Amino acid sequence: MEEMKNPQQVPKNESVTVKISPDKMNAYIIFHIPENDGRRMTKNEIQDYLHLEGLRQGIDHEVLESLFENRNYEYLYNIARGKEAIKGEDGKVIYNFQTEKKIKPTEREDGTVDFYNLNLIENAHEGDIIAVIIAPTDGEDGYDVLGQPIFSSKGRPANVKRGRNVSSSEDGLKFFATKDGQVGVIDGKIVVSEVFEVDSDVNTSTGNINFVGSVVIRGNVLSDFKVFAAGNIDVYGVVEGATLESKGSMNLHSGVLGNGKAEIKVGGDLVAKYIENCNIIVNGNIVSEAILHSNVRCSKNIEIGGKTGLIVGGNVTAGKLIKAKVIGSNFGTHTELKVGVDPNLVEMYKKNKEEIERIKSEKTKSSQLRELLETKNKKNLLDDEKKILLEKIVHTNNFITRRIEELNEEQELLMEKIQEIENGEIKVEQKICPNVEIYISNAYMRTREDISRCTLRKEGADVKISAY
Repeated sequence: MEEMKNPQQVPKNESVTVKISPDKMNAYIIFHIPENDGRRMTKNEIQDYLHLEGLRQGIDHEVLESLFENRNYEYLYNIARGKEAIKGEDGKVIYNFQTEKKIKPTEREDGTVDFYNLNLIENAHEGDIIAVIIAPTDGEDGYDVLGQPIFSSKGRPANVKRGRNVSSSEDGLKFFATKDGQVGVIDGKIVVSEVFEVDSDVNTSTGNINFVGSVVIRGNVLSDFKVFAAGNIDVYGVVEGATLESKGSMNLHSGVLGNGKAEIKVGGDLVAKYIENCNIIVNGNIVSEAILHSNVRCSKNIEIGGKTGLIVGGNVTAGKLIKAKVIGSNFGTHTELKVGVDPNLVEMYKKNKEEIERIKSEKTKSSQLRELLETKNKKNLLDDEKKILLEKIVHTNNFITRRIEELNEEQELLMEKIQEIENGEIKVEQKICPNVEIYISNAYMRTREDISRCTLRKEGADVKISAY
């Protein structure tokens, strides 16, 4: 009888088990040890088994190659990895302005804090690119270890809309300001506002205001603060010792109490409840109820009416007309009136003349140095540094010569405009008090007593007084 073979001695070849994660994004291989002189699996057998288990993508061939040469048994090897889908990036907005303003006073070099220049207004000019939109991306598809695709999702577009005074490029990826104004985001829309409103006083909570449009201030403007507007300015409270400048008109509903510090400059007309202790320059007309102890220059007409209609103290100049109820005071307060000449043109003429004299003096000094250097240059006594200096001086002198010519032309035009102005007049509804100096063009008089209801004009070299 043939001897029976021990089953424990039957050869058992090496085998593998493949495990796939529930999400099918990873596959693992486990090698089982051969027994009783069983043989190891070949490279092709291992690859065929992986294929048989359905593995199609993400196989780590470097790991697989290393396992052909050397492997541990009953050890879990990560043999394949899927690729996660990459979601597209959401669109976004790059704002060329600050969407949120934080009030943070700056510290000066001397350690003090500047509460005036807080820069709370974001100005935009017509044509400025105020925002750039970055479009969303499509994303990138992935796959699992069985080769099944994992689809990505596209990014969401940026949530931004155009508001008033804003246009966009043809592709919708750039926003432009169509007006000068304050740019900001309101209710999810980018807008440019032509009017900047301040509901409170202009103080340390607002800082100075510098705006490319018009400004409306519901409160007061406190001393030492500055307000500039490329458009109009409306102030409903009192203007204290502050600086205000508008390229357009200005309406000061409660007047100016300047304390000798207020500086007002208006490109158009000025309407003010009253004007007291301040310096004012206006290119248009002035309408007010009183001008008290102020220096006023007005290119056109000054009309002081209402209940008071008073001009007293200071220096008041108008191009064409000064009209008031009462000028001066019963106490003989010195008051000076000038009409018949545009004070702003005269001031420009004066500044131009000073500028011409200054740069002529500069030219004289540089010409002397130029002559000295040119003399040395002819004798080959100049080094390279001095030659460069000579070239700069020649260039500067040429520029100064052109500038003097330009200023002289401006002076001629200014003088023509000054001479075109007809003689002005002063109209007084009630009376002019003593000690009022009056200039009408080049005619002059000083009042010695009250003069009631009158009109003052130039006649010859004198000031003529006639009925109102």
